[in-house]
Amino acid sequence: MSLLRNRRAAAAAAAAAGGYPEPAAYNIIPIQDVVMYADHPSLRFPEVRAAVEALTHATDLPPPPLVRAWDPRRADLFDWLGATFGFQLHNVRNQREHLVLLLANAQLRAAGTLRPDHPADVLHYSIARGIRKKLLKNYTSWCSYLGQKPHVLVPGVGRRVVGVGPDTRRDLLYTALYLLIWGEAANLRFMPECLCYIFHYMALDLNHVIDQSIDIETGRPAIPAVCGQDAFLEKVVMPIYNVLKGEVDFSRNGTKPHSAWRNYDDVNEYFWSRRVFRCLQWPLSPVRSFFIEPGKAGRIGKTGFVEQRSFWNLYRSFDRVWVMLILFFQAAMIVAWDGRTPWDSLSYRDIQVRVLSVFITWAGLRIVQAVLDAGTQYSLVRRDTTLLGIRMVLKVLVATGWTITFIVLYVRMWDQRWRDRRWSFSANARVMNFLEAVAVFIIPQRNTWMPCVVASEASFYDAINRLKLRYGFGRPYKKIEGNEVEAKRFALIWNEIIQTFREEDIISDKEVELLELPPVMWKIRVVRWPCFLLNNELLLALSQADELVADDRTQWMKIYVAVSTDGVLWLKLMTVYAIYCWRSLKRELLSILLSTNCSLHLILQWSMVNSLKNIKLKQLPEIHSHVVTLVELLLKENKDLTKIVNTLQTLYVLAVHDFPAKKKDMDQLRQEGLAPSRDNGSGLLFEDAIKCPDNDDVSFYKQVRRLHTILTSRDSMNNVPKNPEARRRITFFSNSLFMNMPRAPTVERMMAFSVLTPYYNEDVMYSKDQLRRENEDGISILFYLQKIYEDDWENFLERMKREGMAADSELWAGKFQELKLWASYRGQTLARTVRGMMYYHRALKMLAFLDTASEVDITEGTKQLASFGSIRHENDVHHINGGLQRRPQRRLNRGTSTVSQLFKGQEDGAALMKYTYVVTCQIYGNQKNAKDQRADDILTLMKKNEALRVAYVDEVHHQGYTQYYSVLVKFDQALQREVEIYRIRLPGPLKLGEGKPENQNHAIIFTRGDAVQTIDMNQDNYFEEALKMRNLLEQYNYYHGSRKPTLLGVREHVFTGSVSSLAWFMSAQETSFVTLGQRVLADPLKVRMHYGHPDVFDRLWFLTRGGISKASRVINISEDIFAGFNCTLRGGNVSHHEYIQVGKGRDVGLNQISMFEAKVASGNGEQTLSRDIYRLGHRLDFFRMLSVFYTTVGFYFNTMMVVLTVYTFVWGRLYLALSGLEAGIQGSANSTNNKALGTVLNQQFVIQLGLFTALPMIIENSLEQGFLPAIWDFFTMQMNFSSLFYTFSMGTKSHYYGRTILHGGAKYRATGRGFVVQHKSFAENYRLYARSHFIKAIELGIILTVYAVHSVIAKNTLVYIIMNISSWFLVVSWVMAPFAFNPSGFDWLKTVYDFDDFMNWIWYPGGLFSKAEQSWEVWWYEEQDHLRTTGLWGKILEILLDLRYFFFQYGVVYQLKIADNSRSIAVYLLSWICVAVIFGVFVLMSYAQDRYAAKQHLYYRVVQTAVIILAVLLLVIFLRFTPFEIIDLFTSLLAFIPTGWGLISIAQVIRPFIESSVVWDSIISVARLYEILLGVMVMAPVALLSWMPGFQEMQTRVLFNEGFSRGLQISRILAGKKPNTP
Repeated sequence: MSLLRNRRAAAAAAAAAGGYPEPAAYNIIPIQDVVMYADHPSLRFPEVRAAVEALTHATDLPPPPLVRAWDPRRADLFDWLGATFGFQLHNVRNQREHLVLLLANAQLRAAGTLRPDHPADVLHYSIARGIRKKLLKNYTSWCSYLGQKPHVLVPGVGRRVVGVGPDTRRDLLYTALYLLIWGEAANLRFMPECLCYIFHYMALDLNHVIDQSIDIETGRPAIPAVCGQDAFLEKVVMPIYNVLKGEVDFSRNGTKPHSAWRNYDDVNEYFWSRRVFRCLQWPLSPVRSFFIEPGKAGRIGKTGFVEQRSFWNLYRSFDRVWVMLILFFQAAMIVAWDGRTPWDSLSYRDIQVRVLSVFITWAGLRIVQAVLDAGTQYSLVRRDTTLLGIRMVLKVLVATGWTITFIVLYVRMWDQRWRDRRWSFSANARVMNFLEAVAVFIIPQRNTWMPCVVASEASFYDAINRLKLRYGFGRPYKKIEGNEVEAKRFALIWNEIIQTFREEDIISDKEVELLELPPVMWKIRVVRWPCFLLNNELLLALSQADELVADDRTQWMKIYVAVSTDGVLWLKLMTVYAIYCWRSLKRELLSILLSTNCSLHLILQWSMVNSLKNIKLKQLPEIHSHVVTLVELLLKENKDLTKIVNTLQTLYVLAVHDFPAKKKDMDQLRQEGLAPSRDNGSGLLFEDAIKCPDNDDVSFYKQVRRLHTILTSRDSMNNVPKNPEARRRITFFSNSLFMNMPRAPTVERMMAFSVLTPYYNEDVMYSKDQLRRENEDGISILFYLQKIYEDDWENFLERMKREGMAADSELWAGKFQELKLWASYRGQTLARTVRGMMYYHRALKMLAFLDTASEVDITEGTKQLASFGSIRHENDVHHINGGLQRRPQRRLNRGTSTVSQLFKGQEDGAALMKYTYVVTCQIYGNQKNAKDQRADDILTLMKKNEALRVAYVDEVHHQGYTQYYSVLVKFDQALQREVEIYRIRLPGPLKLGEGKPENQNHAIIFTRGDAVQTIDMNQDNYFEEALKMRNLLEQYNYYHGSRKPTLLGVREHVFTGSVSSLAWFMSAQETSFVTLGQRVLADPLKVRMHYGHPDVFDRLWFLTRGGISKASRVINISEDIFAGFNCTLRGGNVSHHEYIQVGKGRDVGLNQISMFEAKVASGNGEQTLSRDIYRLGHRLDFFRMLSVFYTTVGFYFNTMMVVLTVYTFVWGRLYLALSGLEAGIQGSANSTNNKALGTVLNQQFVIQLGLFTALPMIIENSLEQGFLPAIWDFFTMQMNFSSLFYTFSMGTKSHYYGRTILHGGAKYRATGRGFVVQHKSFAENYRLYARSHFIKAIELGIILTVYAVHSVIAKNTLVYIIMNISSWFLVVSWVMAPFAFNPSGFDWLKTVYDFDDFMNWIWYPGGLFSKAEQSWEVWWYEEQDHLRTTGLWGKILEILLDLRYFFFQYGVVYQLKIADNSRSIAVYLLSWICVAVIFGVFVLMSYAQDRYAAKQHLYYRVVQTAVIILAVLLLVIFLRFTPFEIIDLFTSLLAFIPTGWGLISIAQVIRPFIESSVVWDSIISVARLYEILLGVMVMAPVALLSWMPGFQEMQTRVLFNEGFSRGLQISRILAGKKPNTP
């Protein structure tokens, strides 16, 4: 270390002299001065010093070019690389610490595998080489793919030198160079092959510099192509960044078609071809075609893949699925057409040959696939990619050739058969010719259809073991042998878990004592179980002993047999408690007796209790009673020694004289030493022999209280703890200990990891205003939380009073910070997430202590913790007014009695080296500048959590330009202020793609370790789960299938499920997905991806392959799942593990849920277009491909198909009825006996109700809770209208998925993540659901109504109901769900106010500064945004879909009486004339109103009167001279209203052509009237139900049913009848 010290000393001197700048702060390890910080806990590890020392060998390296003052004595390898290639100083500092931690942690883990004689403070060559190989694995694969030789020149291991030699230095140089490139690459980190290209040439320059090569052009020593101050950023990163930025600007924020601009993947895949070495070269030059701006000639277009917006992508990506479905349908249809059973039909050669026609279809489908490939990817063909165009043409020609071949061979088969009139030898020969062609056709495709994944035997046995564990069929785990030391360790861990429960206020002080494992204080050699496990079994056993009538020995045997039938565990537990009670009593008596003479005899006598003979069991209750009396006397404040002596004397008499079956006289007792040798005169053995411990002896009285609890517990403790969340967490943690998990290493040898949480502008903590602000019902957030978490609130008040709070009013003064945190920890806030993630740090410190602590340390530490006493003394009793009263609570702070009191000071170092938590608060700098309260709250979190780091993007404004920096800060406990650690300049604005992945990407350079866990801001963690992180990380060392995992899936618990029925539905659905769903996806299907859950990434693997998400604008809006796609495509392996869980918050209101589902559905629509889905569909084997399809985009496509099936069925039935075909069919066949149609409808209804999608939920609940509870939960959900919700959800998914594929428009939708107690106005619901649900439901309702009127089948009411009940249920669900799941949705006053608000919104004028929430017109324009960005085919298809309204008009007008049963086309044309006249009248009235209504209103009235008179005159003429009837008015309205809506819809599509004409204003006016009409139609049933009594109460009960079952007072909440609470 001498060289290192000299270098650091020189650096300090230079800094003092104003030379080399000395960093002001460090992140984890103070590498800048190991001498000054010698006592830092991280530097006690020799492995850290070895890594730092290994980086110092730079003295013999050539001086960096263009650096004037260079002192090799104070420079290490990173300083040299930074000066040589022009990396930023803070980037160098950041990556230096990064590599030091990687090396140190790797050597710590490898300690057991290195040679015993290898010194710990010397870096082993295999450590540096292993990290270099892993980090550059993707680079070497890239070179191999492109046929390039890697520029990594490392001599062989055989020529290494002892200790740290040149070999290790080369490894370190290449590793450091890549990390420096990656650390400063900014947005380029999303393009891993681009980084490989940069590294390829920079490594070549590095080799030239190290080898001191001579430049052949200058004749001087070679220098890097990129060098100078900040050269790497300005000459390498910025040019490529500007290309990306230019493409994003050209895309108009991603609204242009994907085929028109290049995203991250396109630019990255440009480096997948050898031509990049020819076209781009090195150094980068702006004259290359790669840098030509969009819109200019010569610009490089899309690369590798072109995303085209079309439903054909589903076929193109998953053609094998459709080939299978179509061919199977064709074969089934051929067999079914024969009329016989399938096996009988297939025995005939004719049918067999007909089935062979599927290969003609298959070849034809190949043509479709080839044409689609050519039609969508033609823009990839350029001058330098002509081979790609030739390949497309050849694919079409080959597919066409196969189709023609199969057709010719097929025709020849039948031709020969008809000529021979049988299947002759010649005909069969031609069949064989056909089959030979089929074999040639199929063999090249066999690899794409063969399965490559087989369920492992181990997974099968794991499933069996889970069933055994759940239903008690056996023990799928090995017996754990007793170990006193391990028991003490577990007791410390368990008590720390209980302590965190108390800190979180989910258990009370009393429950803490019942749940804690007592310390080893009285040398009791049995396991000291928590009191709550006892229940009231001791008193039950005593009551049985009191009822004995036979001899004692017989009754003991009966009791033993009885408990054996109930379980041996009960007997063992009772035995343990009996021994514990006896030995506790023995220790208690020894503590209060001055003389041990009498106590010895008593001990000997009581030792006979363990025998099964010579005792009277009936005396046990009496003995128990006197023991309880003795304990209560000891617990009194003022102890009465006389009563204690008398009680002891009574116990002595009972034990000596009454308990034995055979009585003994005094002489026998004296002979046996059980009585004093002489009488003391008073007859009392214990007189003057008692001295009670002082009241300050906390440890003694804590044990006495525990004994009192065990002896007197009469109530069952099955409800301890009573808080459902505490019970759930204890249950899961206990069960998880028996799951199959790797053995945890010590903290020093575990894998290091980081947690990364992206944050933008959400709530950090609730402010005082937020907590106290009341909504329209008078409900504040604090009051809501008090009722939702009633147990937690009581526990919180108890804790505050223990900490000194005298009155509740102090909560808003001295205790407000605690109140603020209590409320914030129950919302979806950043504070809750930070608290949960910092449990990792707390757990690692405790585990590090337990790893190094000796048995003596643990034993003495246990006693030390016990000396702090309990957090409660409610069982302390003393004599008040002659009775036993509870002693007042002592005000003790439990926080001082945790395991942290035993730490030796080294635990922080281990925890800091192994764990890093970075919250990437993107706009934290702007928040600080704006004095935002969120910035102060973030600073508060940093103060509370020493290991927390905050990364943000800082904007520094200069004159004429702005610079952007990635900044990492922490709170310095010594300086008591926020300090800046790193500041790395960015090439430009951070956000080029989607916000969240860009936010993660800029901060990932500040993470450390081998793994990184991605945690969203609405997630939580638990201390007991953090303890198992070591086990989880060990999974990286085990094979899962044929490879080790690169992505570890983790189970989630949705903690918002108890808020409302909707939250319960979402929680149940999510739970089934994150357990059973992902379990099956991971094994055996091997298609589990990353879904935004708390998965753990192999950090080095992912940082070299594009990061933990993708960020291209719009196409990667569901950014998380693309990390899973990327992992699978690049050869990674994803596993799933359920022995550890992380909390997750979900949306709890219908509007929040709908916006979330809209985002996910839109994201799946974009996935359908993506290259990732296309490549997965083509590169996976057939069965994995099926799983990928049906678990991603296929699910949404099938959901859309269910809805389209309803549309198709209803419209088809309507046309049959209106055309008269239905009547004709009715005459020839009885439609009521159509079994096939009935079967299809029933299946559709089952799917629509959510019964099919609920099946996984039922299965998972049955595994975790039991079959009957699962069925009951499902039944309860149905009673709470879950089917209404699931049907409504289907509409959301199908609408946004279909619209995104057709038109685009996917965008991030902020859901708010708030509490849902506020009534949502009708205007807000209408804006959200008008297009996706209301209009479609009204359309279906009108069609079903018209069908009911004109159908001959509908005359049979039962038949009509059976055929259309599912359709009507869909209509009701889509209209009523937003009100049924809206608080106070059927309140009459709110309904009236809502309608007034709706009308105000409709008529509010639109303007430049108006918002959609204020004006209908602004909202109407926003709803057309997707039509402005859609392509030509999208507009054409939208117009074609709108034509259905005209067909509806066509069918209805012929039903008018005035048509007089005519079928002439003139009737339909006349109806259009009527439409034109109506529109003309409307235009006239609008013109007159605009022209005369304001000043010349008399003229306006004249026009109105003329129109009315003309209309009445026409009505009279029609009634007098035509078959017209009044009913025709309503029928005409029914025909013309949908037609008008269709015209408006078409006008929106062609808006660019007519917006500037006078017609557009009239279209807006008509559209406004239509919106009013639709709003009235939706509001009508709501108003009716609101007017009727009882519906509001029922709706409240259904919506908040889960809350009622937990004692919530939602009715009081909604009524606003809250008491005066703080």
